[in-house]
Amino acid sequence: MSTTTSKSSAYPGSRLFESLGKKVDLPLDQLNFIIAQAIALILAFLFTFLLKHQSVSKTTRHVASLIPGVILGYFCFGYQISNLLVMGMLCYIAMITCKANVVQRVVLFVAMFYLSYLHLLRLIQEYGSYTVDITGPTMIAVQKVTSLAFSLHDGLARPQEQLTNEQRKYSVRKIPSLLEFLSYIFQFQSLMCGPLVYYNDYIEFIEGKNFARHMEGNTTKSKPTAMWAVMRRLSISVFFAIMLLTLTPKFPVDKLADENYLRQTSFFSLMLYLFATTAVARFKYYHAWNLGETICNASGLGFNGFTTDGKPKWDLISGVDIVRFETSLNLREALEAWNKTTQSWLRRIAYERTRRYRTLATYVLSAVWHGFYPGYYMTFLTGALYTQAARTARRCIRPHFQKSTSLAFFYDIITCITTRVMMVYLVFPFVLLEFYASLKVYIRLYFYGHLFSLLAIFVLPKLLPPPPVKGASHKLS
Repeated sequence: MSTTTSKSSAYPGSRLFESLGKKVDLPLDQLNFIIAQAIALILAFLFTFLLKHQSVSKTTRHVASLIPGVILGYFCFGYQISNLLVMGMLCYIAMITCKANVVQRVVLFVAMFYLSYLHLLRLIQEYGSYTVDITGPTMIAVQKVTSLAFSLHDGLARPQEQLTNEQRKYSVRKIPSLLEFLSYIFQFQSLMCGPLVYYNDYIEFIEGKNFARHMEGNTTKSKPTAMWAVMRRLSISVFFAIMLLTLTPKFPVDKLADENYLRQTSFFSLMLYLFATTAVARFKYYHAWNLGETICNASGLGFNGFTTDGKPKWDLISGVDIVRFETSLNLREALEAWNKTTQSWLRRIAYERTRRYRTLATYVLSAVWHGFYPGYYMTFLTGALYTQAARTARRCIRPHFQKSTSLAFFYDIITCITTRVMMVYLVFPFVLLEFYASLKVYIRLYFYGHLFSLLAIFVLPKLLPPPPVKGASHKLS
């Protein structure tokens, strides 16, 4: 889901359910999203029961993923769904014409350039609106085409011994057919809001190998069912949808742009409001991502083997670990739990491929991928500062609290609270979007996030030098 919008509201879904939207007091774009995802969930169950890989061909399963995706995309976005086709075909042409040693760079440039064009178009047409539009599906499509291009580069241009285990697993040694490519881009299971499915995982799902690979040589296990995973994730999605409808009107984010409110409220009250409004903003993603995973799991996509006690795992394309994020002890743990498929994509195509300034390059790519609202850049550039500060502070402080269990427990409590306080400072510009409004909130907060980060980087090592590490280098977490 995207936070930008278009002025074109005459989508087929808008006209069809306009009266229903008025009755339930729900914006048409959100109503269309929910209806499209509900239809996708029904189709996912039908896909599982009627189109088993043993009884139909791979071509049939590809078409059955492609056609509903195009129809649902048209239902929500009208002619704008053609942007996915145009961007996808430009990248596909690059894949079949460019040499394998440069294809990943060309596709990354083309995809990000096209996405940036859409972001800028929405920015010009209707600045500051919070509406579901075509940029959301395009962001997911960009992840797909770029990850596929890097996998082709790994499979066709790099010696296997130079690849990491993950790169070797996802390397692709043959350019997909046009049907395979379009099915991958438009698959109805993840078209609207993800999650990102890597190409090899998608092809295994189409061919039915995602189950066989984990069950090979083990006759004691029957084919796992996704029903429990579907019901659990669907329940989570519905819960956060109710929370959104209930709490969003009580904590509007635009209140932070009210100068009178900022002047009259105390520092403590402002912090409480920031905690509330950023939490409500997260609920939107918890709802959408869990719904997307529900649809994927219902169609049989997302199986990831068995636990040690033999229970099936459906976490291959898990988007967020809510409990871990909300109780994370440090920034790295929080980032690993949040939007996990996007974190994986950023790591695989940016962090692991960049020789210098890896952290900064990764944050910049993430910001451009999200769009051009100033708040995104304020958040991600501050995040790069936070990352360095967190690493330095951990090196200097943590060893002193590992001398006993009680000290370690106390350290975990302090870092958990600190992470919450620093995270709310980090993410509110992402929600507020605007530069001057965010800057005024920074001023009202005395820039505490930036100041503490700079002190951790430049002053803390002098006051509390990190202890020398014996033996192997110390691994940060």
